[in-house]
Amino acid sequence: MFFDSGHFSEFGNVGSGGSYPNPFYDIASLSIPTHFRSALHWCEYIFSLFGTYRAAVERIICYFVTDIDISDAVEEEKQKWVMLLKDKLNILIELQNILRDKMCYGNSFVSIIVPFSRWLECERCKTNFKFREVYSNKIFKFEWKMPNFVATCPKCQYRGRFEVRDREEDLEDGIRIKRWSPHDIEIVHDLFTDSTEYYWRIPEYYKQQLRLGNPFHLERADLEVIKAVANNQLFKFNSDSIFHMKEPCLSGIINRGWGIPRTLTTFRQIWYMQVLRRYNEAIALDYVIPFRIITPPSPTGSTGIGQMPIDPLLFVNGNDFRAQVTNMIRKRRKDPASIQILPFPVQFQMFGADASRLAPRDLLEHGLDVLLSEVGIPVELYKGTLQLQSAPHALRLFESFWLHIVNDCNRFLDWLAFRLANVLSWEPVKVKLRKVTLADNIERQMLAVQLMMNQQLSPTSVLKELGFDWAQEQRQLAEEAQFQFKMQNRIQEEMEGSEVGKSLASMPLASIMAANMAAPPPGAAPPPGGGGGMPPPPPPGGGGGPVTNYLMSVGPNVPQTPEDMIAVAESLAQQLLGSPESVKDSELRKLKQHNEVMHALVKSKMEQIRSQVRSQAGNTAVGQYQQQMSATGGQPPPM
Repeated sequence: MFFDSGHFSEFGNVGSGGSYPNPFYDIASLSIPTHFRSALHWCEYIFSLFGTYRAAVERIICYFVTDIDISDAVEEEKQKWVMLLKDKLNILIELQNILRDKMCYGNSFVSIIVPFSRWLECERCKTNFKFREVYSNKIFKFEWKMPNFVATCPKCQYRGRFEVRDREEDLEDGIRIKRWSPHDIEIVHDLFTDSTEYYWRIPEYYKQQLRLGNPFHLERADLEVIKAVANNQLFKFNSDSIFHMKEPCLSGIINRGWGIPRTLTTFRQIWYMQVLRRYNEAIALDYVIPFRIITPPSPTGSTGIGQMPIDPLLFVNGNDFRAQVTNMIRKRRKDPASIQILPFPVQFQMFGADASRLAPRDLLEHGLDVLLSEVGIPVELYKGTLQLQSAPHALRLFESFWLHIVNDCNRFLDWLAFRLANVLSWEPVKVKLRKVTLADNIERQMLAVQLMMNQQLSPTSVLKELGFDWAQEQRQLAEEAQFQFKMQNRIQEEMEGSEVGKSLASMPLASIMAANMAAPPPGAAPPPGGGGGMPPPPPPGGGGGPVTNYLMSVGPNVPQTPEDMIAVAESLAQQLLGSPESVKDSELRKLKQHNEVMHALVKSKMEQIRSQVRSQAGNTAVGQYQQQMSATGGQPPPM
């Protein structure tokens, strides 16, 4: 299946001058695995222990796994699917795990596990009992004779094989995604049609647990798995119950339905990097700490006879020299402040400490750059030094290079949604990853916002591009308006409970507003709406009340910015406060039928205007009361 270095000779003939070593016949090529199973173990070992390669792959996975987008469903169905996929199945983390398997092994096998509870049925009286009860209660006299569940029925006293009845329970909370080990998968492949069948080679330790009748496994193992273990066979997957995500390969490679691990394409460079790391480790062990030596001094002076230098070793015993120097070192380590005395001179030398000069830093950095290029990730992106000027072009090429990742994820999400819809009896939907976008593309974002304000782009599309959900934001606006309305009511109730509030409650609101607008207190801000007063009501024959005129002029569903909506709400609130109660109530009901968000804003603005008017009128009344108190010498004025 794989490229074998034995297919070519060690020497290649070049011209007539002789032969030269084949450049492809290197040590790394001799170590490349030639069998598929050994290649899977090699890739697993490299991915687990070679941190640089794994970090590069993790960056690629995290870049392309974005949020999910659900379509072909109403809003309530979308929320139900989002809760299932993101909150219960944790789909984004599972996608990262699936892609990690694919990037390591070149293959990823996924299925969903449907939760069930195991019941045993008496063949005579058809009474059902939970397996846990049958196993733990001695009255059943349970006996495991693989693959048969043998027990005694306490109702009809029948003893023999019980039928297994598995009932699906707690589907939404118990369903989960299962990733299968590629080491245990067998594929039967048809070369002509590329059709495949998948089998699970059940591990021996799991077979042993089932044969021994471990109740934990007997309660959870699929009945077909138990039968396969009993017959010493492989477990066959249904054609639609397993999803195979695999790496593409050349058409000339006979892969028999498997994906070729991408790790093998970078095997030589990883081998080279590991060689450099190994020798760098040896340098760190031998050359970081210097090698220290204490020796007698060199020969000095002369004997006077033949002018020969005096050698200290002629007068010092070697063993005595070593013993005394060793004793001195021991005392020095025990007490660094101690003073040591030797009867002879010594000299001290250091060797080594050349690790910084010998370490292959440049080779390691160059090897890392080559490895990242072979993996397919920009070196600048891996190191975090990608410049903004070159980012759009580099990232566009990068995204095109890894386009198959997004395609594989979308195919898996479609398969998963189809399977979940069948299991849960839900309406099928379309699920896919959102498009990867450059977060710093400010110009494009501003252009999209302007087009939305000019009604040339949908708010849903623009907000989705910016990472927001239009429907969710509308609900949030309505909730905030409702909260503000409740707060205004609470403040109004507190004011009405006070003495000043009771006196103001008996006054008509129109008179309070007219008095306040005519003579605002010093330093007070003008009332909302600008111009220092309320806008006049529409002229007669204008088509009806303010809400009717508003709906006829702009329509209820015209996209508006939040600032425009607030301005319209203030204008409508001021006009409605000056209208009779019957007209005001009719207009508000009409506005609520056509635009609930605007209705909530108008109600909030009306309460806000009432509170401001009453607060200002209350301040005026309190000031007049204080003036009367001071004029009467602290006595309350006559009522």
